[in-house]
Amino acid sequence: MSKIRFLFPLLILTLFITTSCTKGPPAPGQTITLEEQGITIGLSDGWEAEVEGADWTLWQRVQKGRAEEPWIIPPVTVTNVELGSVGREQRMMQWRLKGVVGEFDPTVNPESSPDTVPPGLWALDSTKLELLEQSHRILEWSGLEGVEAEARLYENTHGYADTSAIWHTYTVAFTHDGNTYEFVMSLPDTIDYRDWIEQFWSSIQSFTF
Repeated sequence: MSKIRFLFPLLILTLFITTSCTKGPPAPGQTITLEEQGITIGLSDGWEAEVEGADWTLWQRVQKGRAEEPWIIPPVTVTNVELGSVGREQRMMQWRLKGVVGEFDPTVNPESSPDTVPPGLWALDSTKLELLEQSHRILEWSGLEGVEAEARLYENTHGYADTSAIWHTYTVAFTHDGNTYEFVMSLPDTIDYRDWIEQFWSSIQSFTF
């Protein structure tokens, strides 16, 4: 009986330590907080953010030094759940946020240089894309007012031969404390991608470090 009385508190302590060390992904919702990085993103009505399971698993491997991705935050996926799936492809309107080590250089032409962005951000074989537009923007979201960002619209090919399809990709990158954060939105060619781009800009209410 005395052994049981000794082992029971030890078992409780072990369970407490295990539970404390096994931290799950941030709570999804209209507001998402990456506690360790001190980032909170507030979204407009109808939009929800989450760190998807596969991204969270890889992020844990990155933190333990078991994966080579240069991530400084777990990638965040944001979905327009109010709109639902649309178009022939039944696509959900989504964008993703990544943060990686290194600074983005807006002067580098992605169609002529393989080193267009810091490793880990969106990139594609230069033979499969065309840069349609590039604009310098000053962010107006609460918490990032005045931050300079570079927005680019690409036309790019997915797949090969008979299975290939034309898509558009919209990226917005900005630098903070020597690291780069990038929003990426994939735009099927069968939808009004201009509308999707406008929806992206209106989806964020606040972004605070």
